[in-house]
Amino acid sequence: MATRRVSCYVAVCDLCGNSAHDEGFTPHYDSPGEAIECAVDSGFDERSGWTLTPTGVLVCDQVKDAAHEDAHAAAGKRMSGCAMAVTFPRD
Repeated sequence: MATRRVSCYVAVCDLCGNSAHDEGFTPHYDSPGEAIECAVDSGFDERSGWTLTPTGVLVCDQVKDAAHEDAHAAAGKRMSGCAMAVTFPRD
């Protein structure tokens, strides 16, 4: 049986170290940029998914605590009780 070593990248929450997504698995990508882009793009709309804060902190949407909520708020998101329901402040 032949094998080869393959390098890949996964998005990791800067606050808790989580790397899993809603589907319960960790997607792997060819570049750091792809991993981050996928994490912040939920596929549903721009209000859900992980958050990349203005200061470059990547924050998952799986953990609901004050640190995560504050980081989402710094990026203009407010997480609800359900990670899939995020609202933006109205101007």
